[in-house]
Amino acid sequence: MSPRIQVPLAMLFRLVAVLSIGWMIHHHHLRVIEEGQHPIRLSEVKVFLPQAHDLALAGDPGGGLQVVDATRTRIGYVARSMPHGRSIKGYSGPSDVLMVYDADDKLLGITIRHSYDTPSHVEDVVADYLFMERWNGLTRREIARMGDLKRSKVYGVSGATRTSEAVAQSVALRAGIGREQAMAQVHQFRWQDGALVLVALAGLALTFIKHPLLQRRRFWIHLVIVLYLGLISGDLLAQSLLISWVEHGIPWRTLPGLVILVAVAFIIPWSTGKPTYCTHICPHGQVQRWLTRWVPPQARFPLPRDIRWGLLALPGGLLMLTLLVTFLKLPLDLAGIEPFDAWSIRNAGLATLVVAGISLVFSALVPMGYCRYACPTGLALNLVRRHGKGFGPRDAWLFGILLLSALLYFGYATWKPWIIG
Repeated sequence: MSPRIQVPLAMLFRLVAVLSIGWMIHHHHLRVIEEGQHPIRLSEVKVFLPQAHDLALAGDPGGGLQVVDATRTRIGYVARSMPHGRSIKGYSGPSDVLMVYDADDKLLGITIRHSYDTPSHVEDVVADYLFMERWNGLTRREIARMGDLKRSKVYGVSGATRTSEAVAQSVALRAGIGREQAMAQVHQFRWQDGALVLVALAGLALTFIKHPLLQRRRFWIHLVIVLYLGLISGDLLAQSLLISWVEHGIPWRTLPGLVILVAVAFIIPWSTGKPTYCTHICPHGQVQRWLTRWVPPQARFPLPRDIRWGLLALPGGLLMLTLLVTFLKLPLDLAGIEPFDAWSIRNAGLATLVVAGISLVFSALVPMGYCRYACPTGLALNLVRRHGKGFGPRDAWLFGILLLSALLYFGYATWKPWIIG
């Protein structure tokens, strides 16, 4: 087979493999949701209505429930945002919000009963009582009339703006806002999205434009990217983000700038072989490059050959761990296996901070150590990258990940009772 045929076949295989893995993850997530819809429990309602004795069908199209006491007298109404609000996503996924009303149809309170969003962001929202109690005392009709959130003085939680906005939109949607109106609220292009598009364009320019005038300013462009993408927005690619998008859908309405950035990160290496995101956009990778220049050679640690070969398998192992966590629904926060959430210092968990610190220390001793030996997201981008010589060892890794996904997806009925019970 000639090289002219090998390259397109290899590219086609990578594209089909990635789409197939995404399809299996998405449909497996829907299958798990269908088998367990997280029905409203009486114990959840008793937090707001202690005299609640039973829940009865309300007969409304949204599937809400009437709350009755021991005498079968109606004392309230309860509803949840899912599955109606499944399309309203925060940073990385939707949240299931419980709303409890009294007999006069006034809201007693809300609670986030389950969320697919970033756990640390959800914790920040729950801890903000001013936000969580914003709708208390309002009727469903009054909440439904709260069209524009800012005009209605519903402000996002600092450090978890997108998660809190999604919760607010879910409350509004479930209270009676039509789907078209709700989606119109969240379909917007903000200045943050424009900034992310500029970051993507800067990465593309540094990749493909070799004019000396631009290349001489490479350091300052990288510095601006690190300051904005890393320290201000914190919108770094990570397994937790990508898996949530695959499971719940791409949030092109709410996060169009980030969607464009992710598209550039995958499409450019797949089509041209240029690792634009890893080389010119990722703040964590850029800091490692600076460490390579600033740390004197005598301070570096040469890795023994055996250890080096062993570490090369670590990113692939972390990708497989991601698949196991995703398909088995294991209680492991995927943000904790990578250092990227640590750039949002206010919301970063301890595990992420530890991983970030270790990765930078390791990269100071071993040039580009984290990128080369430990980054699963970097490996995912590298697996789809065009090699220019047909199939290679990275395609074997991709085939193995595809095979593991297929075993977990199609063997679901067999391993579920054995592993989960």
